Amino acid sequence: MATRIAIVGLGRLGYEHARNIHYNVPDAELVAICSVRQEELDRVRDEIEPELVTQSFDELLEWGKFDGLVIATNSQTHAELICQAADNGTRAIYTEKPIGMSMEELDRIKASVQVRSDLTFQVGYNHRFDRDMAAAKQKIEAGYVGKPVLIRLASRDQKGLEEFIVKFSPTSGGLVADMMTHDYDTARWLTGGDAKRIFGLGDVYAFDGLKEVNDIDNAVILMEFTDGTMVQVEASRTSSYGYHAPFEIFGTDGTIKIGENSFKNRSMYLDKTGVNQACTEWFFEYWEETYLAEMADFVACIRENREPKVGLEDGYKAVEWAFAAAEAVRNKSAVDFKSTY
Repeated sequence: MATRIAIVGLGRLGYEHARNIHYNVPDAELVAICSVRQEELDRVRDEIEPELVTQSFDELLEWGKFDGLVIATNSQTHAELICQAADNGTRAIYTEKPIGMSMEELDRIKASVQVRSDLTFQVGYNHRFDRDMAAAKQKIEAGYVGKPVLIRLASRDQKGLEEFIVKFSPTSGGLVADMMTHDYDTARWLTGGDAKRIFGLGDVYAFDGLKEVNDIDNAVILMEFTDGTMVQVEASRTSSYGYHAPFEIFGTDGTIKIGENSFKNRSMYLDKTGVNQACTEWFFEYWEETYLAEMADFVACIRENREPKVGLEDGYKAVEWAFAAAEAVRNKSAVDFKSTY
């Protein structure tokens, strides 16, 4: 019998999650969709024909004929929906990051989730599901790089989306929470530690509209981790050539690099202008396999009654770190950090 999944939020990423559940996860069935936008509901209803189509989250929970819930709404609604679903007895919840946008929200989520020993709770830090990243982690654990010295992670979004980014910023948590918690979570996963000191720089370099919403379009954060590893995280909204996410871990005995170039494919074009290769255009294209893998794993966790690879503690610590990192960037200063989880 297929695992019955409901989804709330059908924007850019929610729509892709819905399609993955319906078309690409064999053991799952998308049975209910919820969105406050009628046009989003119409698109998915016409394509997938789920049992329930509603603009009301209360109606979705009251209906309740699903095994797992996917939350893919805007960031400022995550905490309320998580707590409402957990308090209502929902068996399994997958939520996009960040799980909350204040320490009060984080603590509310923690209280609602931890009291439910029967609840499967997964957070959408999909980079952990990348095959190359997983292979790198195995190499690190096997001693290939020796003692890790420096981890360098970057996420550069394609330029040209200024109007969307400015509109999106107030509900996303800003550049640090929206983009950089992905790479902080990856660094935690690779090292098994947490940041203890954070240095930050960042500003508006291209999207002037972000100044009015107190956000930035480029930032670099340098951290000292509890095990001594140095970690550098970079984020940009203004990559002129496409999406780019280079990774490097440098150690005393070796180095691992992933995605140093942003090539879309293996094709190369040569003419009088020189040698050219197309670049990846946006983040979903680059990480597409990981979104499917994390959704398939969520369904597997429900079916096998096991813990997800990315859970409450990971989601909590990533957002908690984002508050400290944002302060470091805002003040162009160093901030001491210790998780309260």
